[in-house]
This record gives sequence, C-alpha cells and structure tokens, in this order.
Amino acid sequence: MKLARIGLGIASLFFVMAAAQTANQPRVAPAPGEPDWVVVLRERYGLKLFEDLLNPVRTTAVRAPGLFRKAGPGPVKFTPMIALGLETRTRGGWYPAVKSKTAPRKVEIWSYVFKNTTDDLKNERNLPPPLEKGASVSFDPGEGLFGLWVSNDGFDDGGVYSEPGQVAAHNKRLMKQPYKAMIYSLLDKATGKPIPGRLVVGWEYSTNDDFQDVVCEIENATLVID
Repeated sequence: MKLARIGLGIASLFFVMAAAQTANQPRVAPAPGEPDWVVVLRERYGLKLFEDLLNPVRTTAVRAPGLFRKAGPGPVKFTPMIALGLETRTRGGWYPAVKSKTAPRKVEIWSYVFKNTTDDLKNERNLPPPLEKGASVSFDPGEGLFGLWVSNDGFDDGGVYSEPGQVAAHNKRLMKQPYKAMIYSLLDKATGKPIPGRLVVGWEYSTNDDFQDVVCEIENATLVID
C-alpha cells in the first residue's frame, strides 16, 4: 500500500509538471547523482519549474526572450551561486544586444574551476563557488539591451547565450537544441513576492538539459518580454 501511494504521488507530480508545461517547452531531465533543477528551485528559491518560468518556449525556442535591461542606476550583478556542471573551467559574462548575424561581442567577467556536490547544497558549503583571481560579478552595460552567457572549457564552441536565437546561430553543437537558460524572478522569502530587479537563471551548456550546470542570480536587471 505504501509503495502504491508513493507511486501515485510521483505520477501526480509528473502530471502537474506536464500540465503546466507548454507544448514546445524542452523537457528538463534529472541529473544522475545531482540535485534536480525542480528540487533546487523549490527548496532554495520557492519557485515552480514551469509555472514561474519567465521565458517559456511558446512557439519556437529561438523566439523565447533572452535579453535584459538595467532595472535602475548602478551596475548589474551576475553571480554564479551553484556549480553542478563539468569540473573544467566555467566562464561567464555579458554581451551588448545585436541585431546583425555576427556573433555577439562577449565580455567575460568571472571564471571558476569547481564542482559542487549534493552535500554542499544540503550543508550550505562552498556556496557560491570560489571564483578565480581577478574575477568580478559586476558590470555596467549602459542603458541598452544586453544578454548573458556562460561557457565551459570542456566544449570548444564559445558556450551558450541567454538568447536561444544566438545559440542556434553561433553554436553548431547546440543549434538544434538552443534553449539553454531558464529564467525566473527571485522571490522574497518572507512574502513570496518577486523582488524587483532580481532574477534566477538555471544554465545548461551540455545536451542532457538538467538546467543546473550553473545556477546564477542577477541583480539590477529585468528580462525584456515582448
């Protein structure tokens, strides 16, 4: 009886997840031996995987939003909070929005060589991951639109962009699987309401779509939704 109830609970969970997912939204795959993205979102951020997603794929992946603008004066902060991807060097930064077919001009601001464990998240250790010397989490993109990117040196392809269209155009390895960032509003833990100008991003630079290779928080930025 107990096993039947557990099975029913799991089935119900997947039914709710599927019901909330758009028809064209890429599926999120659990990561073997690592915290699942749905669990990280729920337990650390109080967020729902699809219901709270700001950039769902409603038609095609390349049309999903992925550009930002500053929310107010001062710099933007783009901070890696959890590192669950490859142990080779991970890099991150920003780029000014472009309309041409040329690749965006990427600006690197931080890098790290580190991988968190499940115990790190349970015990609040090594969070955020240690950045390499000279790294920064702050930048000022001015008043124009901008995007974000991450890459890992284990792949010689320039990495992934917050805009799926840029991934499709400039990453041959992932051109058919270009949706690589899931973006959410950061919630106030006391009220459960979105904090203006604060965002959470789950990145996927591989192909298994667990979306927790790098988990980042953004300050002083809003996602531009047409």
